[in-house]
Amino acid sequence: MSERILLTGGTGFFGRRIAEALRARGHKVVTPGRPDFDMMDSASTLRTLEQVRPETVVHSAAHYGGLGICVAEPIAIFHRNVVMGANLFDAAAKVGVKKILAVGSACAYPGQVAGDMKESDFWSGPLHPSVEAYGFTKKVLEVALRAYNKGQGIIGQMPIVTNLYGEYDVFGEYRSHVAAALIKKFADAVQSGAKEVVCWGTGAPVREFIYSADAAEAVARLLESGYTEPLNVGTGIGTTIKELSEIVARLTHFQGEIVWDTTKPDGVLRKVLDVSKMESVLNWRPPTSLEAGLAKTIKWYLANKAEADARN
Repeated sequence: MSERILLTGGTGFFGRRIAEALRARGHKVVTPGRPDFDMMDSASTLRTLEQVRPETVVHSAAHYGGLGICVAEPIAIFHRNVVMGANLFDAAAKVGVKKILAVGSACAYPGQVAGDMKESDFWSGPLHPSVEAYGFTKKVLEVALRAYNKGQGIIGQMPIVTNLYGEYDVFGEYRSHVAAALIKKFADAVQSGAKEVVCWGTGAPVREFIYSADAAEAVARLLESGYTEPLNVGTGIGTTIKELSEIVARLTHFQGEIVWDTTKPDGVLRKVLDVSKMESVLNWRPPTSLEAGLAKTIKWYLANKAEADARN
């Protein structure tokens, strides 16, 4: 059934993919943005929701980045994300929104979960210090979903999304996810004829990566499923940062040496989601392999490099 959906962050890296997936299913998706829709301002947020009158809100907007920004800007990350979420939920309740889907993150899982992370592990311990400020704002959103369900009857949904990559990402090292940062590093090295590329840490940490269009498809399927518990969204496949670097080097045709700067932090040693519940609830698996998704991303990046490098 077609719904009128307000999507926050709808012109961003992941948000634009969510908009595509929802529109492909016949939903009417509205993607307001600044300056008219300023989620840091409660009056602006309420005014926008009063104008749009959505049945459903999908909240994908976030102040985020890779390890660099998480270490450098914990206050801004915590404050902006909590205030945006609080203003949005308050406005949604006031205009009679029926359902809120808030995009979660694997960063919100405890730092020391042994094995693949199940949804039941979500509250089982403290977050890793490197991503605590960002990860905890996603826990705040899950609490908000429960609170507004109890207090207002709003249906809440939360996909817990693993590491994203894909076209339209932020590729500068400071704000980028690891896959995008590596793509830029190797593409720049090829362009300049550099003989080596220096990567952070040891290369040993294991991460999971999902192509952004696949993750957006999962969000659209979850929205229509009626499932209301937090749900892991990923591939369930672990890849070391060293393996990822070697794939990116090969796909960008880098011929030099990869050097590891072990003075830089590794972060959590393993972060892979158990996606068995996702497969059962959505009756679906992400179709894009890591190699195929990276090839698409690199092709787009090289064709749009100046514009992509200018995003921050």
